[in-house]
Amino acid sequence: MEKRYWKILLIIGILFHILAALIMPIGLDAHVHSTYVTDQMDDGEGHLEWGELRQESETGSTPSESSSENRWFAWHIFIEAWFTLFGASLVTLHAMSLIVSLGCLATIFLATRGLFGIDQALKITALASIYPPLIRATGRFYQENAILLIVTISSYCVIKYLQSENKQPKWLVFPILSIFILASFKGMPLWMGIVAISGFYVSTKFDIDVYKLLIIAISVELFVIWRNGISILQLNIILAFLASVIAAIIFLYCAVLLGKNMSFNNKNSLIIHNGTILILAVLIGWVAGLWVSESYYQNSSIFEVFYKFRNNPRYLTLLFVPLLYSRLLEDDSYELISEKNKSYGYSFLIIMVVINAAVLSLAVGERGTQIIGEQLNSDIESGQDILFISDANLAMHRMYTMHLTLDPESDNDNLAIWRTSDSGWLSELNECEKMSNVHWIVVDYTGIETVPENWEEIEIEFDSDIHEGYRLLKWGEDFARCP
Repeated sequence: MEKRYWKILLIIGILFHILAALIMPIGLDAHVHSTYVTDQMDDGEGHLEWGELRQESETGSTPSESSSENRWFAWHIFIEAWFTLFGASLVTLHAMSLIVSLGCLATIFLATRGLFGIDQALKITALASIYPPLIRATGRFYQENAILLIVTISSYCVIKYLQSENKQPKWLVFPILSIFILASFKGMPLWMGIVAISGFYVSTKFDIDVYKLLIIAISVELFVIWRNGISILQLNIILAFLASVIAAIIFLYCAVLLGKNMSFNNKNSLIIHNGTILILAVLIGWVAGLWVSESYYQNSSIFEVFYKFRNNPRYLTLLFVPLLYSRLLEDDSYELISEKNKSYGYSFLIIMVVINAAVLSLAVGERGTQIIGEQLNSDIESGQDILFISDANLAMHRMYTMHLTLDPESDNDNLAIWRTSDSGWLSELNECEKMSNVHWIVVDYTGIETVPENWEEIEIEFDSDIHEGYRLLKWGEDFARCP
C-alpha cells in the first residue's frame, strides 16, 4: 500500500475525530467525572450531591452526598486544570477530548518514528486514526485516547531501556509512574499498581502461551466476582468469559493483526509481547467479571448485560500500540498489509471506515437532559428541586448529565431526585414529605402519559437533538405547592 494512501487514510481518520468531537454527546461517565471536578473546585471536596450512582432502590433515589474518595484523582486533576484554564462547559470538554485524541495520534507517530522509522509510524498512526473505539472515545470524552497516549510513551521508554547499554534505569521512571496514573484513571486502589509491576517482572521470566493466558484471565474474573461478594458457582461466569474472549478478538486482534502470524525469538520482542499478553489476560478477566457483577446487581440476564455494556471491551484499545511494537521488534520489515493478506487488509480498512461513518451519522446519541439542564440554568430559582422521571438503564448517570449545564460552578442549592414512572411518584409528590421543594419535573424519553394537575409543560428550547419523549414540567400555580 503506497505511502500516499496511508496519508489519505490518516487524514480521513483525523476528520472522523473532529466530526466526533463536534456531533457526538459527552458520555455518561464523563458527565459524572465533570460533576465531581466542579464540586471539588467549588468547595475543595469532590461529591455527587444528588446521590450515589448505584442506589439500593430500583425505583428511585435518595439525595445524599457521595464522595469520590479521591479514587480518580489523576483523571480529575487533568479535568480540573482544563476547567480552570478554559471554564467548565460542554464545549471545553469537547475541545479537551479532541486535543487529547490528536495528541495521542501525534505521540504514536513520534514514538514509532523514533523506534522504527517514518514509514511504519505513518502506517500505525493511520490505522489508529480510524480505529472505531478511539473515535467514539473522542466524541464521548472517554479515557481511551489519554490511556493509549500514556501507554505509547511507556512502551517507547521500555523499548529504549531494553535497547540501551547497561540497561539505563532512567527509562523505567515514566513506565512505573504511568502504572499508578492509569490505576487512578480507572478508580482502582494504588496497591494494584504494585501488583501490576510485580506481574510485569514475572512475565519477563517465562513465555505466556495460550494456556497461561486463559488461566490468568479466569483467575482475574473469579477475583473480581469474589471481591464484589458474588457467588462464583454460576453459569454466567463461563458465558461472560467466552463473550470477553470474543470481544478481545473483535476489539483488538481483528483491528491490529493484519500481518502474518509470528513466533517471537528476539529477547526484547518477547518481553514486550509477554507484557502485552499479560495485560490482555487481565483485561479479558476484568471485563468478564464486570459483566457478571452487573448481571447480579441489576438482577438481569447475562445477555441483557452484554447488550447494555457492550462497549466495556473498549479498554482493550490500550494494547493497540505495544502489540504492534512487539512484532516490529521481532521483524523490522513487518508489514501491516502484506501480499498474503492484501485482500483481507484492504477489506478491513474499508470496513472500519464504513463503521465510523455509520456511527457518526446514525448513532450520535441524544442530548436531551443536558439541553434541558441548560434551559433550567436560567429559569430555576434557589431552593427549587427537580424530579427526574426515567425508566432507562443507568438512570442516575442520565440524571447527572443535567448537572454541568444546569450548575457549571457546582454552587447552586438545587437537588435532583430520580423516580421510575411506576414508582408512585405522583402520590409521593402530593404528600409533600420528601419532595416538598420539587418545582420542576424532567421526563426523559421513556415518557409519562399525562401532565399532572396544576403542572404546566414548558417548551424545550434548542430541541433539534431531543427525542420527542423528553418533557419539562413546571409547577403552574401562584400558590405554594406544599403548605
